[in-house]
Amino acid sequence: MAPVLSLDGPSRFYGKLLPSTGRVLVLGAGDGLVAAALASRGHEVVAVEGSTSLRGLVLERKATLAHPERLVVVSDDPRTLSLEKKFSLVIAPHQALGLARSPDELHALLSVVARHLEPEGTFAFDALNEPASGSVYRPRGVPHLRERTEAIHPLSPLRLSASTLDEALDSVGLVARERFSDFNESPFAPDAALQVVVGGLA
Repeated sequence: MAPVLSLDGPSRFYGKLLPSTGRVLVLGAGDGLVAAALASRGHEVVAVEGSTSLRGLVLERKATLAHPERLVVVSDDPRTLSLEKKFSLVIAPHQALGLARSPDELHALLSVVARHLEPEGTFAFDALNEPASGSVYRPRGVPHLRERTEAIHPLSPLRLSASTLDEALDSVGLVARERFSDFNESPFAPDAALQVVVGGLA
């Protein structure tokens, strides 16, 4: 059996969401770390990345896989994607929800998630949390590979409160079933820097 790639927190977390091999859609694949790790576990993975430079990194990782045919790399915008297939798992890692710069764009991105999810499928993503008003702690901006140009540079992705995110999920027929503060599955706290969400169709 081929070795499992990458034991970093995100790859480990997303990698255990499917109890057996299945079809996975990765929206905003970034540098391909999570997508390649999932493919190395035997899943059929479609990695969507609109950036030419980042897509090149995904292709480099694909070339190192024992079974590269398990990873299909697609050049498209995760906010407008329309594939004629559904997936057991749809994820948006690397804080890819930060692609959304308005409520309408967030709705479009989450609609893509819902449209491509099998009836009993699972969705998951990580996003920067917007702390509750008046919170003493406020997370700093973090480097983030959500560039939309040909040069890789860090950007500050969108921050979303849990309540705002839940309303957005509800508007497209999705529901959050679990929410954590990190990839070690620590209980979510309102002042957490990160929210890692797992759910499905409502």
